[in-house]
Amino acid sequence: MPERTIPMDEQKNIMSEFAIASLAIAAISFINFAGMEKAILAIILGTIALKKMKKEVALSGVNFARAGIILAFLSLYISINLMIKFYPKVKEMMSQMQSEQSPMKENVNLKDRQQPERIPGARLF
Repeated sequence: MPERTIPMDEQKNIMSEFAIASLAIAAISFINFAGMEKAILAIILGTIALKKMKKEVALSGVNFARAGIILAFLSLYISINLMIKFYPKVKEMMSQMQSEQSPMKENVNLKDRQQPERIPGARLF
């Protein structure tokens, strides 16, 4: 059987899985601003996709990979700026919550509790 040759215009129909994954994870990380690890993963996957597409001509999805990388960097930028901006307020709220809880802990002192009167020779069980 003769081997079938694929025309040049049909060769680039194989979409890179890494490019799709990069864009999908970048979109998820952009929606969830605290997901910096997802943004880093999207950047790594997008970079791998671009490198694979340079080696294998049959792969397509360069725009998906680039969009994933750009969206992931944007997500990282916004997340870092939000953390820097709101860190003092969060720290203040945490210290305030701890100061409200500490008087409760001081009131519960084992030495101040009254022990039940023990009857000599009595057993609990």
